[in-house]
Amino acid sequence: MSAPSVEIAVARGTRDGLARVLAAALAVAILCLILVGMHIQAANLMLVYLAVLACAGGAAAWIARQRLPLVAAIGQQSGIFGAVALMGAVLLPLILNDQYQVHVLAMAGIFALMALGLTVTIGYAGLADFGYVAYYAIGAYTSALLNVRFGLPFWACLPLAGIVAGLLSLLVAFPAIRVRGHYLALVTLGFSLIVIQLINNLTWLTGGTEGISGIETPVLFGWDFAAPIKLGPIALPGEASYYMLVLFVLVLAFVILSRITRSRWGRMWTAMRLDEVAAEAAGLNITHLKLVGFVTGSCLGGLAGSLYAHMVGYIDPSSFHTMDSILLLAVVAIGNWRLPGVLAAALIFAVLPEKLRAFEEYRPLLFALALLIIMIMRGRRMMAAR
Repeated sequence: MSAPSVEIAVARGTRDGLARVLAAALAVAILCLILVGMHIQAANLMLVYLAVLACAGGAAAWIARQRLPLVAAIGQQSGIFGAVALMGAVLLPLILNDQYQVHVLAMAGIFALMALGLTVTIGYAGLADFGYVAYYAIGAYTSALLNVRFGLPFWACLPLAGIVAGLLSLLVAFPAIRVRGHYLALVTLGFSLIVIQLINNLTWLTGGTEGISGIETPVLFGWDFAAPIKLGPIALPGEASYYMLVLFVLVLAFVILSRITRSRWGRMWTAMRLDEVAAEAAGLNITHLKLVGFVTGSCLGGLAGSLYAHMVGYIDPSSFHTMDSILLLAVVAIGNWRLPGVLAAALIFAVLPEKLRAFEEYRPLLFALALLIIMIMRGRRMMAAR
């Protein structure tokens, strides 16, 4: 190896080592910012905090556009970012130790699980599903009915809720494979409206507007998830157990979906999304791919519904809104149609409304304004990624 080649290799190794150190420092700094935001209660301080985050995000976006080699190397350290994020997520209940905030984080994890499922359906398979909340409702009611009326434990209800949601998604998948684009969006939206109406009207099955109560909490080896957790002198609320359960399911789903989207299935979905006619001409079974895309995404919605039902112990039709599907679509778009971005966007937009609760009258306006600004800032990049 010549001297210039050795120098280039040494410089590249030094740059990569520096990039790993800076990536770890950046990940820890982001985690500290999140912890600061979770502890802020005053409304005025929250506005200042959000303004600082917006400025920091704008500066980071500007630096990323400079295409510097070191910045690009930092961006490639996904393993370090993921490890720090997972460590911070595990320690969050211990650091916060607040029942309400841990409950909000658990709900954010459930919302993120739904967003991951919709990412598979619309982000990878390219199927415009505007009725994703239907699978969430199906999973919740399936798990509640199996538990309350048939006495099945949570650990049996959870996978069955995902399976039932996946099977019932075929009711919309089979007619939907004959249409595409906005016609497919209308079909899926109609399906969600039908499901919500059935939940309201089938009182003999769902309880109608009175809902279903008495849903049991998960129990694992005699440990009731509703019981507080005692770690020496520290006592964590019972919501911490639910949070860890949701986090486990979320991480497991993320790892499995990451493997699937990088596999042959992911490449076939991408080919179908980019050009369905060309993919079919190349020998791909478009019908099979669409059905698998619908079922895979809807199963995660069913799992999220089951987790929600057993966490709150009571469900009724008011828990499921069509607007949730629209918000999920916005989250998937903001996350650049890819799993890591969607996961981050889902967590942000699940927690942000709760932090804006002090501005109850203006909260929808502030939330919509933040959504609009992010969409405008990321619009060109998102279209390029598609």
